[in-house]
Amino acid sequence: MMTQWAPHRGRDSEGTRAAVIDSAEKLFAERGFAATSMRDISAAAGISHPLIHHHFGSKEDLYLAVKRRVVEAYALRFPEAARASNRPLSIRVEMRRIMTFLRENKQVFRLCAWARLEGDIRAWPGEPDILDTLRARIEASQRRGRIRADMDPTTLSIMIFGLIYFWVENQDHFAQRFSGRIDDESFLQHAIGVIKQGVTPTSAQNDSE
Repeated sequence: MMTQWAPHRGRDSEGTRAAVIDSAEKLFAERGFAATSMRDISAAAGISHPLIHHHFGSKEDLYLAVKRRVVEAYALRFPEAARASNRPLSIRVEMRRIMTFLRENKQVFRLCAWARLEGDIRAWPGEPDILDTLRARIEASQRRGRIRADMDPTTLSIMIFGLIYFWVENQDHFAQRFSGRIDDESFLQHAIGVIKQGVTPTSAQNDSE
């Protein structure tokens, strides 16, 4: 049975979409795409099944909308980073931003895990824009001599993101394994050090080449 506020949501397009995406994100993260039905989402959101189809079309389209909102949340959280494609990269600032975002949005790990388990290897909507911006900022740093010219910008973008992603996803495991001797700040400082020392041009590196 529909709740008393459901008709109001039906008239409020943005509110309806937000409620559906909230419920869909939670269910997709808990069960994966295949095991979540549109009727499950309808029941969780308190929005009629036909109205969900009206706003989103298919379950696949709704799944893409969930992914898009997760990715766009990064640009909303850090708008200055999203618009800085021509500005040289601060590795310290960028890695700290990534850690902050992932810690605030841990549901992304479950969504990603389910996508991999279900064989979904497609880029998420908006994901290429984030990595392209990061790559462009690395290229800007290379033009100014702040990052070694022999470093591939795409590979380095993946490494910067991947180091932080792996840590935040597995922190609880490593905290138990190493009795809490490593925390966010210590890992971040070491990761920043490894990346910065590896990408910064030095006379010693030039001599060895």
